[in-house]
Amino acid sequence: MNHNRDPLLELCAALARSGYAVEVADSLAQSHRLATERRPDVVVLNPLVLCAGGVELELLETLQRQDDPVPVILLVDDLQALAEARQAQVPFRDFVLKPASPTECLHRIELALQTRSRLRSLQARAQRLESQVSTDFKTGLLSELHIKRVLATEWKRAQRHQNPLSLLLIDVDDFKSVNDTTEYSFGDEVLRRVAEALRANVRETDFAARFGGDEFCVLLPQTSPAEAVQTALRIRQRIAGMVVQNGTFQRQVTVSIGVDCYDGRSAGTTEHLRRNANRALHEAKRRGKNQVWLHSGREAEA
Repeated sequence: MNHNRDPLLELCAALARSGYAVEVADSLAQSHRLATERRPDVVVLNPLVLCAGGVELELLETLQRQDDPVPVILLVDDLQALAEARQAQVPFRDFVLKPASPTECLHRIELALQTRSRLRSLQARAQRLESQVSTDFKTGLLSELHIKRVLATEWKRAQRHQNPLSLLLIDVDDFKSVNDTTEYSFGDEVLRRVAEALRANVRETDFAARFGGDEFCVLLPQTSPAEAVQTALRIRQRIAGMVVQNGTFQRQVTVSIGVDCYDGRSAGTTEHLRRNANRALHEAKRRGKNQVWLHSGREAEA
């Protein structure tokens, strides 16, 4: 972007000899057109007027993406201009004093592209790690960390549209005895089979997660208490009807399920929803396990 229209033919030729595809714009309009048609990997800017809020910096800002910023090499006239340019809020900005040496520019461009490549690799790795954190490695369901984020989002959506939001807390009955009398690998198989039953009995718009240990949860957007109980009963029946077998071990598994529902209109928090569902879960356990219980406000008295 040679907006100051200095003779930069030598620099362009050096870049071309080094294998770079070079596009030159001698005006802001040309730069805007090129940036729109073909997003560059690096920008060398010979500014006409470089100032905060100026059109040249605005153009550079339009090129930037949070996950993939474009490095910018600024050509500056003197040390005072360099000091002013340092205030520019541009990612990976670097500076070359004019008259620009093609060798120095080439070196700085190579460094900028290496930095950009490293950043993209780090961001790709971070996305992979985020995906792993979002998924429970034993069951393939959502992780506890991720379902808490989903719950916060769905709670706000329920409030905005005044729709019901239901939560099921599901606990494997007597799971400690399973681990104590078999092997941990068999306990893991029990968790995986329960997870399969959850996936098979919820809608695509629902969210099933492992909530730690032998506890699971299912978040049901736009679901009334009666509909949530029906889903819970279906899950309980599906799990009670299966036998888990792995190697020499075999168990019939049951679950207890606590249910609570937010109506989308009354006051409350996600923590209230979780606490009430947990109270209902304890009541289901107290009543003999392999039960579904809907929170009624009387569990704490029982």
